[in-house]
Amino acid sequence: MKDVEDVLLGALLVAALVCGLVSGASQAQQPSSAGQTRKTGLELLVLGSGGPRAFGRGATCYVVLVDGAPRILVDAGAGAFVESGKLGLDLEAMDIVLLTHLHIDHSSDLPAVFNERALKASDRIRFRVFGPDGAGLFPSTTRFLHLLFDKGGAYEYQKTFGAEESIAGTDLPIALDSPEREIVSEGGLHVREIATHHGDCPSVAYRVEYRTASITFAGDMDASAIPNLERLARKTSLLVVHAAVVDPPGDPEILYTLHTAPRTLGQAARAAGVKNLLLSHLPPDVERQRAAVLGSIRASFKGPVTLARDGLRVAVPD
Repeated sequence: MKDVEDVLLGALLVAALVCGLVSGASQAQQPSSAGQTRKTGLELLVLGSGGPRAFGRGATCYVVLVDGAPRILVDAGAGAFVESGKLGLDLEAMDIVLLTHLHIDHSSDLPAVFNERALKASDRIRFRVFGPDGAGLFPSTTRFLHLLFDKGGAYEYQKTFGAEESIAGTDLPIALDSPEREIVSEGGLHVREIATHHGDCPSVAYRVEYRTASITFAGDMDASAIPNLERLARKTSLLVVHAAVVDPPGDPEILYTLHTAPRTLGQAARAAGVKNLLLSHLPPDVERQRAAVLGSIRASFKGPVTLARDGLRVAVPD
């Protein structure tokens, strides 16, 4: 009888030990909520990495996250609304919009994004929208907003369809000899701008700084604006440029009056002391010749180079 009791006792001890190990393993595999930390600093989220033609990429749009929260919208091309929904973005803190220029592939989804923000808002919204002054066929940014959202505008109802909102526009200088200036300063968050040149369409580049990290957005620009870009992007953590053409003579001549060739972009990144380079606004021709495009850029710029894609999220190093 004693032998049977000893066997049973041993079995119970083994079972207890095994249960303890399994329980301990299960606990070890479960993340501790105390160990989870909120992302801090700057991040870039690409909502659209394409251009004006429909070929499967969203048109140009980016979101800058500050300490994990989407805060700044940079351009709003077609697809921004859909991609933000796919990614489940919480736009509650988004109140700054930076428009590089008013071509359709950079601005057409602005009403849709504003509507999404308003329908989910828990409090009053105050949008601050910055963009270029007008010239020729293109209205100023304030006129553009007026035609969309103010009394008699195409989407006048927008301001009454969700949370109460105000939309304040600021027109930025478009002459290449205009000085660089700061347009946002809030604690550790700063935004600076400078004029660029994109054919007959007024355009502006932006630099977003938070603590010691920075992202510079070149937008669409031709080579005449390179000196301004180099000044604005000096030692920036991440420079976002639009590689919309291959080196000449690979594209129609007119495109070089609107965009900067890869070799020149690489030279500008090197001259500015840029730390990381992101290529966006990518058409099919550039996709097909990506090896040649990267080779042209890397002939001058030796830092990391990444090609953008819709949904790409980049943590910006300090």
